[in-house]
Amino acid sequence: MIYSMTGYGKGRVESNGIGVEVEMNSLNSRYLELRFKMPQYLSPLEHRLRSIIIDKIQRGKVSVYINLSFSNVDFKPSKIDFTAAESFFDDISALKLKLGLPGDIDISTILNIPDVIVSSHTEEELEIVFLVISDALEIAIDELLKSKSREGELLSTDIVSRILLIRSSLDKIEKLAPGNNERQLERLKERLGSVLGDIQHDENRLLTEAGLLAERYDITEEIVRLRSHLDNFEKDLKKGGILGKRLNFIAQEMGRETNTIGSKCSDFEISRYVIDIKEESEKIREQIANIE
Repeated sequence: MIYSMTGYGKGRVESNGIGVEVEMNSLNSRYLELRFKMPQYLSPLEHRLRSIIIDKIQRGKVSVYINLSFSNVDFKPSKIDFTAAESFFDDISALKLKLGLPGDIDISTILNIPDVIVSSHTEEELEIVFLVISDALEIAIDELLKSKSREGELLSTDIVSRILLIRSSLDKIEKLAPGNNERQLERLKERLGSVLGDIQHDENRLLTEAGLLAERYDITEEIVRLRSHLDNFEKDLKKGGILGKRLNFIAQEMGRETNTIGSKCSDFEISRYVIDIKEESEKIREQIANIE
């Protein structure tokens, strides 16, 4: 199974008077990047929540949104530290008087001061909250993976179709290759003949030199290696898993072989098929960028 790096998942759980809704969306990234948006009092739980996600997702920029509601009125997520609020109010009033500053000190000013609003959860209560969040998170992750899988299958289907086009172009290049070699050999014979003078007097030497130079234009090895890369690419796609980096490496090797074929061949038809292969290879690499 192939996974895209893009997807969306949502999970909701209600238990013990606590309602939790978790939303997740994932975008492309070279590495795994996790970003949480949740109430501040849940910060002590972030490390454990990260561990749950890391076990199932390896790459992507993943945003996690956690919203909570409480039907149990005795279960308050936070409270006001009246001692801290009074102390800050006294300090601000003194500062205002000393500097002769205008304006009133309103409630929003006090509530926005750090340490005025503090968590009222005990460790036991926070553990109860964590269990509900983790259940909702698991559901959201499963939905996200299903979404990534559906997108991954579409990517895989598109890539396979492009591999077939590359194979077709490569087959045509292979059929044209002998003619290209013969033309290269004739050109080399003509060039060497003009240098050596009378071709009849040194035919054996001419053919030896021409044969050695012709090897530089032979593309048999490049064709074999490119086919091997295509085979490995398709095998990995069928095998599935976390493949993005490996497929990108194979695509780079495919590009090198294609470029070498193009540099060795002056035949117009071969050059045209080389361009076709490059175009499809580039589209494949664009698709690989979306694979986890």
